[in-house]
Amino acid sequence: MRNFHKSILAMAGVSTFAIVAPAFAQDAATPQEAAESAMSDIIVTAQRRQEKVTEVPISITVASQKQLERQQVNNLNDLNRVAPALEIQSAPAQNTGGGGSIRGIGTQSFSPGAVASVGVVVDQVSQGNANISDLFDVSRIEVLKGPQGTLFGLTTSAGVINITTNAPDPTEFSGRVRTELSDAGTVGSKYGQQVVQGVINVPFSPTSALRVSGMSNTRQGVNRNAVAGDWNDVNRYAVRGRFLWNASEDLTVNLIGDWSKGSADNGGDFFTFLSNTPANTALLNSCGITPGEGNQTFCIGDEFSSKVKAWGGSAQVDYDAGPLTLTSITAYRKTESSNTLGNIYRADPLASELISGPTGTNIRLFTQEFRASSPRNSTFEYTVGAFYSNQKTVQQPERFTISVTLPNGFVIRPVDSPGALNEITDESLAIFGQGTLHATDKLRLILGGRYTAGRLSLDRTDAGTGAESFQILNVDKISWRTGIQYDIDRSLMAYATASRGFKGGQIAVPTAPLLPYVVQPEIPMSYEAGMKATLFGGAVLDVSVFYSKIKNFQAQECIVNPVTAQLVCAQTNIDGVKTRGAEVNLFGQISDRLSLNTGFIYTKATYPGGFIGNDGTDIGGSQLAYSPRYKFTLSGEYEQPLTGGLNAFLAADTIWKSRVRYQNTSTRAETFRPHWTVGGRLGVRSEDERYSAGVFVRNLFNVHEPSLLQSNFGSGLGAIYGPQSFRQVGLQLDAKF
Repeated sequence: MRNFHKSILAMAGVSTFAIVAPAFAQDAATPQEAAESAMSDIIVTAQRRQEKVTEVPISITVASQKQLERQQVNNLNDLNRVAPALEIQSAPAQNTGGGGSIRGIGTQSFSPGAVASVGVVVDQVSQGNANISDLFDVSRIEVLKGPQGTLFGLTTSAGVINITTNAPDPTEFSGRVRTELSDAGTVGSKYGQQVVQGVINVPFSPTSALRVSGMSNTRQGVNRNAVAGDWNDVNRYAVRGRFLWNASEDLTVNLIGDWSKGSADNGGDFFTFLSNTPANTALLNSCGITPGEGNQTFCIGDEFSSKVKAWGGSAQVDYDAGPLTLTSITAYRKTESSNTLGNIYRADPLASELISGPTGTNIRLFTQEFRASSPRNSTFEYTVGAFYSNQKTVQQPERFTISVTLPNGFVIRPVDSPGALNEITDESLAIFGQGTLHATDKLRLILGGRYTAGRLSLDRTDAGTGAESFQILNVDKISWRTGIQYDIDRSLMAYATASRGFKGGQIAVPTAPLLPYVVQPEIPMSYEAGMKATLFGGAVLDVSVFYSKIKNFQAQECIVNPVTAQLVCAQTNIDGVKTRGAEVNLFGQISDRLSLNTGFIYTKATYPGGFIGNDGTDIGGSQLAYSPRYKFTLSGEYEQPLTGGLNAFLAADTIWKSRVRYQNTSTRAETFRPHWTVGGRLGVRSEDERYSAGVFVRNLFNVHEPSLLQSNFGSGLGAIYGPQSFRQVGLQLDAKF
């Protein structure tokens, strides 16, 4: 510990040196950027500075505010539909750090000490495991593919979801209200949902303004309790405030605060039965459950609930001192979650009952970043800085019992574990820098690196025996990136890069009385080449090929104990996982009336040769779990002028995926077939876009794509379904003032 803090002091000195140079201006969406015409350049902040997307040597998919709204992207789980390279794991307790995977690489883990492979960054602030869930009043989202650790840190070994919200506008007072309304059973909707979002922008002076936005997202379903006859309520509420002050021509202050809360009945979106033995199927039928694909029903008499509350804030100060620029970002986040109970099978008639007791988890995250950056268009452009983070997770003991009712009515408990108190501290400090040398007018050379020192520790107290254990993992790693970039002509750029990434280790916490153990850091070595072109005056074509080999890929292997029926999961390292393939994306304004975001990816993400799956079969060389080999996405809107100052619009939202595996096995029942998911929107809006109304449909053909499949689940097959698994039809309204 003493050595670690010495390294912190040493690097703090370096960071102090770095901040004597001023940092670049804020990269949040400005009123001027928001007012850009549809045919202008697409601006991103993938390299921690504002740049045209066609100038950035990284494969990027960009979703604008208009696209996010027409695709009804209201939370992180909805981002599945934005980019072909991106998948979001939405199964409860497995969606570490947002649950993202890019090009087949992600982190799915029940371990509270795990960190994400795909980082979520909101307004330049890394969210860690205290990440936001809700997306509203968002200016754009950039999906950055491949290791991004040089500039974004240790939770970005597979990529980054870079989110920029709308900044306050000191020039005018404005507001907006938009809604999406649907009802279970109405015009074919398989669940009900009511989304209301609002924003108000208040100028305080010619140089300052406050923007307050909020949302309510209430949902009925997708699961239904046959005993009570009610849909599960899954509700979310959130508010964000942003204050912008341009104190002088050189100094800008950005203050952001957000708060959210949520609740879910009976586990929310959780397991239902797809099949079972004839005897168990008869028992399930007796309480209103019909096992089968798309089953939304469970049956329990003792209902339970879960709650989550989160809040956070950040202060960003930008100072322009002439030849250099300076940025300081200080942020704090906290998340508190609690469960009154947990019922795994949610089926009272079955002889076996798996119950988890009341518990709670608190996560707090503090980050501090300093950056110094050179002016744009210099012969040598660079960004250097230092980053510190401290994340602490406290997980309260959770009793887990398995009860079996024998034919004579006698109840036995083969498993009764009181759980353990886990306190996990993840602390790290890094210095980083990346530079681009303009060797000629067309040729640029790229070199960057990041040094990270970290300390991960676990204090564990067995709730039954009081026995204490302690684990510690110190890391000291360098990640880097190098490459070459060449402008073939004014609208066509080619690049090639090599990157060595880094993701911190884990301390796995198996069910007591088993002791914690260390899972080693994940180290990817990645190569990428691509081209970017500007087409039709405003659209971007992004083509890339990629290859990555991962040392110590962090995986989770789960099996069902055949004696106790308990799901047992172990975190482990798999050495030699590879992902390679090619991707093409086209996004932007095709014409005055047509906007489009479409892409296709081929991803061969495979286990190493000779790898033995959880079922004892050799699955070496086969596709990784949660990674479709092929995926196609298309989102577009066509607008047609009508009479009387009105325009009609027609939007489409389509995804195709190849077969997806959900477990490290060769069991076909734990895969989902190739499928299309089709949606769209039809409506009218005023010519000045102040008012609009339309009808929408998601998952038109009611394709039951699961979030998770698990065989040997209560002697059958279980699935977790979410909103993406069922048809939704509703009404959309929007008004601006």
